[in-house]
Amino acid sequence: MRTALCVVATGKYRAYVKPLWDSARRYFLPGSDVRLFVFGDAPPPIACEFIAIEHRPWPGPTLLRYHAVLAARHVLSACDYMFHCDADMRFVAPVGQEILGELTAVVHPGFADRPPEDYTYERRPESRAYIAPGAGRHYVAGGFQGGTSEAYLAAMEAMRAAIDEDARRGLVAVWHDESHWNRYCLDHPPGVVLPPTYCCPESWPMPGRKLLALDKDHNAMRAG
Repeated sequence: MRTALCVVATGKYRAYVKPLWDSARRYFLPGSDVRLFVFGDAPPPIACEFIAIEHRPWPGPTLLRYHAVLAARHVLSACDYMFHCDADMRFVAPVGQEILGELTAVVHPGFADRPPEDYTYERRPESRAYIAPGAGRHYVAGGFQGGTSEAYLAAMEAMRAAIDEDARRGLVAVWHDESHWNRYCLDHPPGVVLPPTYCCPESWPMPGRKLLALDKDHNAMRAG
């Protein structure tokens, strides 16, 4: 089984790639053929498949992540599975076959115990990411997602088209790519929905944590 781990890292986020990959080599699908694909504005100091992309002002790096990854579609389609992981994350426990499915999503830790009316979906009907009040079962995180290469590439194609249509209307969804991922998961329910331990803030003492979203000064990281 061949699996691609895709990371978009430009600007200050480049510094996170090596520690992330070190943790993935220890914990992510141990025993499998995992290949790292880095989409960035400078090659990281590790062996990987590097695809050069332009650094853009915030929220470009996250909003346009699907555009970046689809540039390597011809290579990624040869993998059995592929996953996108935010650069500023760290694997801290084994992540194995339980994540494998046609589409895989993670419940956002900030909404795991909250009612659907609290979910911060895109509520403007003009946006392609729109989810009406009363709809939606989960609020899923953007930090870790994937599936089979065929299904996840199709998802990214659809979300890229939706983001581009919003842009033509002068719109950016409230939580950028995450809003579009939630819309896509509503229309195409993932076969695997992982608990928030697969996208847990570093400072939260959540039992059974697998993948951490590292603490940082978001404004400082996004500046420049």
